[in-house]
Amino acid sequence: MDYRTLVSEENDTPEGQDQTLSPFIQFDTQEDETNTEKQSRWSHQKDLDDFFARVYQYHQRHGFFCIVLSEIFGLVQFVFIVSFTLLIFQCIDYPLLFRSTPAARNITEKIHFNEVIQSPQQCLHHMSLLTRLCILLSIIYWLYRLSRAIYNLLSYFNIRAFYAQALDIKPNDLLNMTWHEVQQRLLIAQRTHHLCIHKSNLTELDIHNRLLRFKNYEVALVNKGILPPRLRIPFLSDIIFLTTGFKFNLRLILFWGPYAPFDQRWHLRQEYKIYSQREKLSKQLSQFILLYGLANLLLSPFIFIWQVLNLFYGYTELVRREPGVLGSRRWSNYGRFYLRHFNELDHSLNQRLNRGYRPAMGYMNSFVNYSVVEMAKFISFTTGAILAVLILLTVYDEDVLNVEHMLTTITSLGVVIGVCRSLIPDEHAVFDPEQMLQLVLAQVHYQPDAWKDRAHTDYVQAEFGQMFQLKYVYFLEELLSAFVTPLVLCFHLPRKSLQIIDFLRNFTVDVQGVGDVCSFAQLDVAKHGDLKWFAPIRPKSSNETDGGITNDGKLELSLMHFHHTNPNWQMPKQCEVYLEKIQERALENVHDSSILQQSMNDMQTLQGQRSFYSDPLSTTSLHNRSVISKPLINTTLYSPSHTTVSVQPNTSMIQNSCLNGGISKADLPYRSLAHFGVLSKLQTQMFDTTDPQSFMSSLAPLQSLPGTAQLDMNVSCLFMHELRHKYKYGEYEDLEHINEDQNDESKC
Repeated sequence: MDYRTLVSEENDTPEGQDQTLSPFIQFDTQEDETNTEKQSRWSHQKDLDDFFARVYQYHQRHGFFCIVLSEIFGLVQFVFIVSFTLLIFQCIDYPLLFRSTPAARNITEKIHFNEVIQSPQQCLHHMSLLTRLCILLSIIYWLYRLSRAIYNLLSYFNIRAFYAQALDIKPNDLLNMTWHEVQQRLLIAQRTHHLCIHKSNLTELDIHNRLLRFKNYEVALVNKGILPPRLRIPFLSDIIFLTTGFKFNLRLILFWGPYAPFDQRWHLRQEYKIYSQREKLSKQLSQFILLYGLANLLLSPFIFIWQVLNLFYGYTELVRREPGVLGSRRWSNYGRFYLRHFNELDHSLNQRLNRGYRPAMGYMNSFVNYSVVEMAKFISFTTGAILAVLILLTVYDEDVLNVEHMLTTITSLGVVIGVCRSLIPDEHAVFDPEQMLQLVLAQVHYQPDAWKDRAHTDYVQAEFGQMFQLKYVYFLEELLSAFVTPLVLCFHLPRKSLQIIDFLRNFTVDVQGVGDVCSFAQLDVAKHGDLKWFAPIRPKSSNETDGGITNDGKLELSLMHFHHTNPNWQMPKQCEVYLEKIQERALENVHDSSILQQSMNDMQTLQGQRSFYSDPLSTTSLHNRSVISKPLINTTLYSPSHTTVSVQPNTSMIQNSCLNGGISKADLPYRSLAHFGVLSKLQTQMFDTTDPQSFMSSLAPLQSLPGTAQLDMNVSCLFMHELRHKYKYGEYEDLEHINEDQNDESKC
């Protein structure tokens, strides 16, 4: 499949001439014939995957100086954790500090630090064998990190020179450039410096396939239901086990390790492509997984100790200051894989999930356990009364603080009150789970079909809770992961080895200039498209199953997202045909679709405020108004602590745009509508832009606003889900032959 860079109609200059990279930045890309040494320095990169990954990380980590600080502070922090822990457990004379011995109780003077802290000789004398072993392992690991840091800094120093010489990006200009602009310069640098010798021109898809080669496999494995493991625990529902430690072991087993199926970063071993070798390879992979499990079992005590120290030092003060933090939520590792598009970079995923965080919190807060609320109110009242009396006594006479454990009691009561109040919902809130889940879907783009019209049920809430988990659940999982991961590796994952082998063989394709990649990452709707998502009908052989189709519209939605984030990418013809069909359906349903009607209202008001679907995050004001009074109406703000959406218009203009909506930097080319987006079609076909009285002609300036294209992407996603729902209930005759009851999680 040949992919080429789309040449702008306004700039038809040949490849060797000057290229315009963005509306804001231009530079000359003519080859300097007199500087052949400079050109050869960057040509024919041996490991282009690693090179592109470092180019990307150099931008995301904000340049060389920030990377140096990060590496240095990481090494220092590790030394601090180990040395400070050793000091606490080995070098402090606690009987003297707490005056628990007769000799210590006879001391009337103040105890000084140098009296409590023992000398190094005393610390070493009382040190146990286990402690010495932990210190030895810590030194070995720190030396490994030191060597790794030196190697990384040398590599990034080389990338710094590449930015300055090949991309013409100075260190001071890097912070003001988006990754999209860097990527455009990288594509032009290929033509000049020949980074890849197998192709004269690289495309946006080639770069993403290299940057996300293994992550695309992970997304596909999760989508096909092969991973992660689901553990059945008595008296509890099925638990999806995908902790950070288990994810690291998976990547070692499948991609990075010495016995991984990939012998190089870009090449799947040849034997894995042969069907007759599947049984033999499955047994080998099972044995390797068992070895990794045994290694994790041996290291589990040390991993557990490290996890405890990290959580204790990192979150104890935060929990004391904000007790409700344990009741907050985060996107789980499973949720991040399930919600991730094919070929979606980390910063783009973080941006989407950050936009969906507050709507997701609002949805989960819609489910109230009133028995827990009553208990929380009672405990909050009683502990609050006790705390108030203690505070008054302390104000009256500060000697009250000298009472034994008084400070501990006051602090503990404050923590209990904070936790209880976080469990009590806002008394002015009005809940609408269906609309809140619609807001979440507008940002995260994925949800199973079974959730439609069932957002108010406990089943959907529990399923969504596995993607959007409580933080204290996350902490417990990470702590127990040190002991559970070896068990899963030894007893559960080996049974999946044959499925993994079949998956790698069936869904790996060799792309010229890129290497072996997941076939789903090519976004080929003609090969892997789902008819239930209006993909083109293809001939089907007698022995073919639906194993080549992704679940929940993953491929189709990924294609739409990649088109919006890379509008200059020239997609294959079958992809254009598919997106054009989506646009045609939008024109047919424009008067019947509540989503399209709402989106046009958003377009009309986007100049003066945030839209309903473009970005629900805003921090300018908070209002407690119900979402029920005006369904799908313009909303500007989503409160993090309430489950309501404000319907009062926001008078702020573009300074409150979606660029300021989340923690992550909005780093996408969202300054114009994508050619195959739904709103783009509505604007160009339904309204005459030459008519000054036309509705859309007055919206022409919106093309320059970031929120417009973000709205286009979200509305396109929602409309595709709406089409899918209509197909399911037989509103389109051309899909009557599809069996909706068949199992979507088809075998590979």
